[in-house]
Amino acid sequence: RLLQEVFAPLLPNLQGDHPISLSAEIASRIRILRLQSAEYGPLDQCAAGLDTAIWDLHAQRLGQPLHRVLRAELIDPTKPNVVQAPRIRVYASGINPKGAGKTVQRANQGGHRAFKVKLGFGLDQDLRTLQEVREIDSVAWLAADANQAWQRDEAIALMPHLAPFNLAWLEEPIAADAHSDDWQALAAQAPIPLAAGENINHLTDFKVALQKWGLGVMQPDLAKWGGFTGCLEVVRHCRAHDVLYCPHFLGGGIGLLASAHLLAASDQPGLLEMDVNPNPLRTEMLGGALAPQEGWVTLDDSPGLGQTHDLKAIKSWLHPLPS
Repeated sequence: RLLQEVFAPLLPNLQGDHPISLSAEIASRIRILRLQSAEYGPLDQCAAGLDTAIWDLHAQRLGQPLHRVLRAELIDPTKPNVVQAPRIRVYASGINPKGAGKTVQRANQGGHRAFKVKLGFGLDQDLRTLQEVREIDSVAWLAADANQAWQRDEAIALMPHLAPFNLAWLEEPIAADAHSDDWQALAAQAPIPLAAGENINHLTDFKVALQKWGLGVMQPDLAKWGGFTGCLEVVRHCRAHDVLYCPHFLGGGIGLLASAHLLAASDQPGLLEMDVNPNPLRTEMLGGALAPQEGWVTLDDSPGLGQTHDLKAIKSWLHPLPS
């Protein structure tokens, strides 16, 4: 409804020919509505989707893959563009405690070699989950996501229990709006790199997190906030503070593909999050693209996002909006 009734009428009147200026105008047009409604999430998500589409069209007009266009914006437009299609390391996500071992084995058969499990279900259950997955021979790289489950002191007390599992990172152990002092105290006690970012939704807050939280990994979600335009700025600050950029994403195929392009452009050795739960809006839209091979995916080098879609098929999956 927001796309149809609020955003679509704005589009024919936009001025400019670059995604950054167009997105700035969209943000300006919806600023008062954001303030009046306090519905920041839905409005920001619609704006992020439009920003993604605008960058895709921009790269198509240039006849360049989007990762190459983004890289020129991010790093140095005077440097020669990378010719070969980039390979990106990926990890399997959305792995819940129930049947975690079977999910990991199934993802491994599907080409994954890195995995992230969910914690925050009580110490006994969390340790069972980690142990079950660690006992699988193919699991060398393992991370965990607590989904903001703990308070600071609780998280600090859990660190000795988590340390033996050699986690690549611990994601959102405390709330995304916790005070910087809490994050600093936790980082000082944690033997594991801390990760956050999916629930931060303002550039100022990203800067604070990068400067003061002691993070090892930053995870903005371009479908939830900022699109390419906003997240390009976050990646710049990640590079400046030597914090690894690993995009968060757990949705449909277009957003996953977009996240892959920005990660490829970032010139960082981050991993792409790939949900391994059934989702036709991911698998059907991708149509075989981003299929993991030994833990890596290769981006298509055709213009834009490198993907065309059967719009009739997509519409058939969705419930039509009432007239």
